[in-house]
Order: sequence, then C-alpha cells, then structure tokens
Amino acid sequence: MQAKSRALHEFGATFLGPALHVYAESIEAESNGHLPVCLAREGWCFHRLLSRLQRESSIDLENTPVYLRVSRTLLFRAMLGSPVIMPMALSNEFAGSILDLMRKRFGLQLHEIFSALPIELLRFNCELPKDQALVYEWLSPHLKALESLVSPTRKALIAYLRRSGLMDEEKRPLMLDLGYSGTIQKILTHVLERDTAGLYFIATKPGETEVGDHQALLKGVFHEGVGWRSGCTMLDRSLLFECLLTAPHGQMVDIRQKSSGEFEYFYGREAATQRHFQDLKTVFDGAIDHVIRCRHHGVTYSRTDVQDLYEVFATKPNCIPHDVWHLFSVDDDITGNGIVNPMQMFAI
Repeated sequence: MQAKSRALHEFGATFLGPALHVYAESIEAESNGHLPVCLAREGWCFHRLLSRLQRESSIDLENTPVYLRVSRTLLFRAMLGSPVIMPMALSNEFAGSILDLMRKRFGLQLHEIFSALPIELLRFNCELPKDQALVYEWLSPHLKALESLVSPTRKALIAYLRRSGLMDEEKRPLMLDLGYSGTIQKILTHVLERDTAGLYFIATKPGETEVGDHQALLKGVFHEGVGWRSGCTMLDRSLLFECLLTAPHGQMVDIRQKSSGEFEYFYGREAATQRHFQDLKTVFDGAIDHVIRCRHHGVTYSRTDVQDLYEVFATKPNCIPHDVWHLFSVDDDITGNGIVNPMQMFAI
C-alpha cells in the first residue's frame, strides 16, 4: 500500500472506525421487527458497513438493510405545498432572496421558478426562521401551482419508496442517519403514512414526535437532547463527520420514473469528496476494516471513548493528517451557505 493510501486507511480506522463500531452495535440491538433504512449521503457509508458485516457474518440483522437516495432538498421539493411539510421546510435557518430559497432549499430550476412565481416576489429577501410566517403568506397564493409543478417528483418518490420496501406493513422502517432533528424521517413518516423509528449519531429532539396521524420515534446513540452551540463538540463540529460520511454521487435533488418503471436520479453539484471519491473510499475501507477486526476480536468502545476521540480531532490543530485535508468540504446550499470547509471554519 502506498504511503498516501496507508495514511487514508489509517485515518479512517482511527477517526471513523470507533464511531461506526458503536453505531453498528446499536443498530443490531434495535433491529428486531425493523427494516434498516440508510438515509441520504451518510447512508451510503452506513449501508456499505452493514452489507460488509452481513457478508462476513459479523452482525445479526432481521432484515437486509436498504439504501435510500433521499435528501431534505428532494423531500421538500416533492412535498412543496403540503400544509404539514411547509412549516417544517421554512423552520430551518436561511438567508437570501425567495428566488434563492426556491432554488437552494426546494431544488427548483430557474425555468420552474419563473413559471410558477411572479418576478416581484422572487426579489423579496427573507431570513428564516424569523420570517417563516411572512414567507408562507407570500407563497400561499401560489402553492397550488407549485404543488402541480412538482407532482412528477412526488409520484416518482412514492413509487421509489414502495419499490424499496418501506411500505411493507410487517417491517417498521428504522431510519439511519448522522442526525439531528430527524427532518427526513418526519417527512417520510408523513409520505408513508405510517409510524417510523430513527437511530442517529445525535438526536437533538429525541422521543416521539407526532407527524399528522403517525409517530416518528427518534433515538441518539452518542448524544440526545443537546442543542447547537451548547458545548457539545460532536454536534457543534459535526461538519467533520458530514464531510466524510457522504456518497459518490453527492446529494439527490430530484427523481423521475421512466415509462419502463425504472428511476432516474438527479444530483446537485459536486463537493471535493465527490471529485476525490477514490480517496474517500480508502478512508471508508479503513473504518470498516477496523469495525470487522473489533467485532472478530471482541474489542469494544464506550460512547465516552468515541466522544473523547472526536473532541481531540475536532479541536486540536494538526491531528487530522495533511493527506486527508482535501476531503473536508461539504455542500450547505440548503441554508444558503454554498460549499463549506470546516478545517478553515474551525481553524484546525
């Protein structure tokens, strides 16, 4: 193994390996009666981990995990106009024009936006969640037009969820993701019209949440009930995890079902991790190899071990080797921030 590949592999083992090991143990403990559903960009790595553990007979899961190519942007787009989902879509932080909001949060293309909304409205600026009620008032006269515009996305999404097995009444979906408030899980609870469970690295609002007539149960493995900027490093500097726990295709922003019944996926712009995905795959391999070794040899970590290790990497300069610096960037368009580099943001 070349020096760079060895450095990437070893970094995966030390930075991601312990967290994935504890997470896999928690998934196994929660798996009875559940269908493990690996969500969004982070889910690509989780699905790869669980699939490898199953192939090596190193984990006992009642049902084979599925990978679901969804994102908040895709789901907000599909449910645009829904009186249940719109308040949720407008509750997260954002600053910019209505045009930017429609493009970045809801994934609409320019020609779609101009076909459904007046130009005067698109020039208005807003700050969410402070202006949530005002923005909803502005959009209300146009919600029917927007709902009609995204109906192909919504129909394809429902067909995709059914094809993925999430509507099997005998298996309650267990959503697997990094965290935090379970927005994707709550939207899927509404779309599926059934109760769901979610197991996250961090759950900022754990417990049962009512979504229409159904319940979304959220649990956190490493932290529960913590708030942003409250001193929880694993949450406040979670961008380090988000940069690495991503998929080769990035974020899905739209879906269509072809006449053949197959699905066509559309993705947002690439971050550095998509351009250098072979390097990121080596990091994943190092992390998953570490989990396999731990389970074979009976090595365990406590949640505190993982928290303390993350504290070191996330706060101490030069703990993250130079060979992996190029992998730390993430698409944060949904908040209007564009591409974000946490190494610069956190001065590490």
